Amino acid sequence: MRVLPTLLLFGALAGVVCAQVAITGRVVDESGAGVEGARIALKSADSLVTAASSDRAGNFKLSLPAAGEYGIQAERLGFYVFKGAPRAFSGGASELTITLNHVQEFADKIDVTYSPPAIDPAQPAERRELDNQEIQTIPYPAPQDFRNALPLLNGVVQDNSGRAHFNGGQTSQTNYTLDGFNISDPVTGRLDARINIDTIQSMEAQTSRFSAENGRGSAGVLDLKTKTGDDRLRFAGTNFIPAFSSEGGMHLNKWTPRLELSGPIVKGRAWFHNGFDAFYSDDAVNGLPRGQNRARGVTASDLSRFQVNLTPGNILTGSFLLNRADLDREGLSFFNPSEATTNLRQSMYHSTLRDQWYFGGGLLLDGGFADTRGVLSTTPQGTSLYEITPEGNRGNYFSGQTRHFYRQQAISNLFVPARQWHGSHHLKFGVDFEREAFHQQVLRHDYVVLREDDSIARQVTFTGNPFLGKKNFEGAQYVQDSWNVREGLLFELGLRAEWNELVRDLEMAPRLALAWAPKRLADTKLSLGWGVYYDAISLDLLSRHQDQVSTATFYSPAGAVMGPVETAFLPPAQSLRAPWAGVASATIERKLPRGFYLTAGVMRRDGHRGLTFLPEGPAAAGLSGAASYQLANARRPSYRSFDVSVRHTFAGRYEWFLGYTRSRAWSNAAVDYSLENPVFAPQAPGPFAWDTPNRVHMWGWAPLPNRVLPSFLRFATRHTTAAYLVEYRSGFPFGVVSEDGFLVGGPNSRRYPDYFNINLHLEREFRALHYLWAWRFGFNNLTNTLNANAVNNVMGTPQFLTYGRGQARAFTVRLRFLGRR
Repeated sequence: MRVLPTLLLFGALAGVVCAQVAITGRVVDESGAGVEGARIALKSADSLVTAASSDRAGNFKLSLPAAGEYGIQAERLGFYVFKGAPRAFSGGASELTITLNHVQEFADKIDVTYSPPAIDPAQPAERRELDNQEIQTIPYPAPQDFRNALPLLNGVVQDNSGRAHFNGGQTSQTNYTLDGFNISDPVTGRLDARINIDTIQSMEAQTSRFSAENGRGSAGVLDLKTKTGDDRLRFAGTNFIPAFSSEGGMHLNKWTPRLELSGPIVKGRAWFHNGFDAFYSDDAVNGLPRGQNRARGVTASDLSRFQVNLTPGNILTGSFLLNRADLDREGLSFFNPSEATTNLRQSMYHSTLRDQWYFGGGLLLDGGFADTRGVLSTTPQGTSLYEITPEGNRGNYFSGQTRHFYRQQAISNLFVPARQWHGSHHLKFGVDFEREAFHQQVLRHDYVVLREDDSIARQVTFTGNPFLGKKNFEGAQYVQDSWNVREGLLFELGLRAEWNELVRDLEMAPRLALAWAPKRLADTKLSLGWGVYYDAISLDLLSRHQDQVSTATFYSPAGAVMGPVETAFLPPAQSLRAPWAGVASATIERKLPRGFYLTAGVMRRDGHRGLTFLPEGPAAAGLSGAASYQLANARRPSYRSFDVSVRHTFAGRYEWFLGYTRSRAWSNAAVDYSLENPVFAPQAPGPFAWDTPNRVHMWGWAPLPNRVLPSFLRFATRHTTAAYLVEYRSGFPFGVVSEDGFLVGGPNSRRYPDYFNINLHLEREFRALHYLWAWRFGFNNLTNTLNANAVNNVMGTPQFLTYGRGQARAFTVRLRFLGRR
């Protein structure tokens, strides 16, 4: 009697097993490379949705509750939405391959839809991304330089010198990569590379909870991804018509051409892409003698990239980036005449080769090599005495240098198939080796600081060896486990081990993150995590003690002589340790009604063992003896932030973004000492020079409302888009010094006026000569706000607290040739 129930039970179980459908698939882009972080959803006729996310290799797995027809949709920010026709899936295992196409500023088809900023439950890292469409469309200042687009991201500010700071960190505390390879300056760690913005496919910033794969920066990771090309030959150009000016006589004033060429080498198998840009300027300065009132310069970059699919699972890529700069009379202004300027020459070469093998089943191995090298030279106009006066500078600038730098990098990563144990585990392993070095020669001569009556306040001379250099070898290895406990709950655990020749100590950096998408709160995700992140050590900082010694002699208004005071940087008194920071953060993401996406997060970053110079001797107590500075692990920077943003994609292609950040960037050692123009003060706490407690920015673009106009006027707004950028932030802090170079008050104790900027541009597409073109015109700084970016901070001078304004209201024009569309 028990046989029949048993048979019925086995039959029922067999029916369930047969009804279930296991799907394994892969998401790739138009060139066959895997796409990470794509959200794949299959929807049945009764609205039952099954979803998954793709891993680093583009792989994903789905389990359907029953056989049948399912609609397929895949989306990822920076790509067009994929919507496939309903497909029938039978019982058992099935395979699925989905191709996503990158967003282009002007699409080949008019009916494509951009992916919204979807919530990915399998992504615990805080990622913020700008795609090619956003980089090209948003009217940020000086758009020929991609670095000026970085402040469009929450948590990124640009200081008065134009350098970007992520999460309150120094510029060198961010890890900058170009297609996965280190692109930062090998000496300073800053992002100085120039790339045609049309060539950049996306800029992805990971600001917290980034995995153990990433190192060399506690403030974040910025990865620049560039275009590859496809089976269609494409050509585009921007700003190829130069601008002329009558100021100081008719002359070619500005020319910023950008050119793109891409297409197939072998259709369906090999492609190339080349992006060239240049910036030529010939600026005239009012108030200077004719013939000495012009500053000319040209900077240029060219990036060539190729991809060859040796087999469907073996992809070989390579690139070569060239940067050149040739600037005459750099720094020319009414207060800095031509005799006080310098000439700059710079070259940088960055070449890469990378091979990726996909073996199926989720196993992916890739490895690559990069070589970076270059030379930088700054030359004064002569060797006459340099004079710093309250009305401006005279004579020839006192310092010039020639620097050669190098870096070689080798990387390898292994992604293994998922393993099952209390859920699924996705493991990845990797190694990263770098060798970097530089050597330079710095030539200096005397300078003096004068008072209003031309009496000498301070005279500075230099002695010692003008040659210095440094080299370093560092290696890192990591293991990372993405543990999907169950649907909607993922843990990411990682460990990174680092060693470098400078400190010769093995450093361990554990990482832990969680992503939770509760079923009871649909379209909501909570992410939180903590990790240890080590900063790269600047070769420039560790070689400072090899530099020359400056000697300052002070003269009182009554004629008394005080000093001399020697300023020198000393070798570290004890062995240094690698700086690190503990970073804790939490973020909530929520999809709101009508397609709005809300993101809010908090972050706490506490630095330890930061490298800074501490004064030895009477640097601040008197005007005799020596002011010596010794490098030590004494800096403890901190950053606190709360940010919230709302984002919306509408009509399939237009965007709107609003973000607010409340933050505090502070250090117990806020004084930066310099050999050329030293500030005499004890080391003291204060805000960093890029601290901005409040920042609000909004950007987007939308078509002009054509329907509200009478029919006979609609031609004026047809195919016309309005793009805008609005930004407000607190003014940056600055310090005050006396005429003798002594700090007055605390470091960075005053602030610039608040910053407010509105840019509004209109762009119109039109066809001419069987090609598509686009005109853009508009205003930057529409309200003509001061937006000061310089100040006279010398107390006692007639111009004390006189601010130098930023960009005035400016009318801009852009013409783009877009080819056949």
